[in-house]
Amino acid sequence: MKRTLLLILCFVAIALTATKVKILAQSAGKPPLKGYSIVIPWKGGTADDAIAASSKATTIPLSSFTFTASKDGQTYTDVIVGKSPFQPPYGSTKVKVLVVPMIIDIGAYVFDSTAPNHCGGSMGNSDLANFLNSPIFTPVSFDGGTSPGHAALINGVKVGGKLTYNDAHRRAEFLNAIGGPSSHYHTDYTVTVTPTQTIDINTTAGHSAIVYNNGPTLNDCSLLGGLDILFFDNYFATTVLNAVHGDPTSFVIFLMHDVVFYEAASYNCCILGYHGTLANLQTYSPTDYDTTGDFGPGIVNVSVAAHEIGEWRDDPLGNNPTPLWGGIGQQPGCQNNWEVGDPLTGTDFPSITMPNGVTYNPQETVFWSWFYSADHDPYFQNIEAGGKYSMNGTFGGPSEVCPPGGTFPN
Repeated sequence: MKRTLLLILCFVAIALTATKVKILAQSAGKPPLKGYSIVIPWKGGTADDAIAASSKATTIPLSSFTFTASKDGQTYTDVIVGKSPFQPPYGSTKVKVLVVPMIIDIGAYVFDSTAPNHCGGSMGNSDLANFLNSPIFTPVSFDGGTSPGHAALINGVKVGGKLTYNDAHRRAEFLNAIGGPSSHYHTDYTVTVTPTQTIDINTTAGHSAIVYNNGPTLNDCSLLGGLDILFFDNYFATTVLNAVHGDPTSFVIFLMHDVVFYEAASYNCCILGYHGTLANLQTYSPTDYDTTGDFGPGIVNVSVAAHEIGEWRDDPLGNNPTPLWGGIGQQPGCQNNWEVGDPLTGTDFPSITMPNGVTYNPQETVFWSWFYSADHDPYFQNIEAGGKYSMNGTFGGPSEVCPPGGTFPN
């Protein structure tokens, strides 16, 4: 389920516990591993504090809007990356993104996001190259075409010209609020690739494991590494961040090759990625580019990135409140934040082939209205593309109140 790190007070004791590198599973008949995401929310102040900092250009561009949810009649304030969809005139907001290629040594194994990769349809390209050439950062036409550089319509609707995947999501979830497909509303990126960063064996020893290896050689595609998040969240957020000179005016993505996280013990696996916000409003996301297939067909290549970047854009502080939802996706219980990936973890948008020949599988993400709308509320239902509540219409109605949770089927 989506969890904040409630065990953080135990960080020191747990981080010092030695976890020997070991192979946890080698059975050829092993079912797909269970993967989920978490969020580490900002605890440095209020929504107003974050907006005030952004207005001084000391953070990424942020905005907020306040509204009444028809689901429960309560008033909510959401903080998002980019411009509010309810405040014209509209234009393009540029956000600086740092992509940090990672090399991670775990025992005898090297997980290198910059090395040629022949697994998972990578076509011999590095994960870094495939990530940059994916729909996450390279615009495509969501026009229903099937040739390279084209993608399915969003709920039967064309939401604009060439768009990156998560920009298409934002436009689709507020399509009629921003003025329809011809709107100039965008949240785009200025991407910088930093020097590659290596986490060596001396650092990972005692805080890592080989989560899965189904093959007899070091080059087997199923090889999956794991890092203890209770140790490595601090390491990524300080040591690696400082090494690449990250600051709160950029969103920092730590790109990992077939490496996930576990909580305290390696059997508490697998956190596929997460987004977090430090006290100074630095936003960041360690993200697995998965080419193992260990999590099944719904979690491959940019599935995790689409999930985490979508959540960062709509919930950059990790604490936008919502009515309780759950009993669906990766959340068996109840949850009360606007995290657009969690309700459909493992469910992908129709695959997209890019000009580099690689076929990508971004996760389907959920619209704003799904979290806040009562069933058959005409305002919320008419605000998004195609009258649906997610990118590919998997959710035809809004969330049901949790408990028990679920989604309305209409």
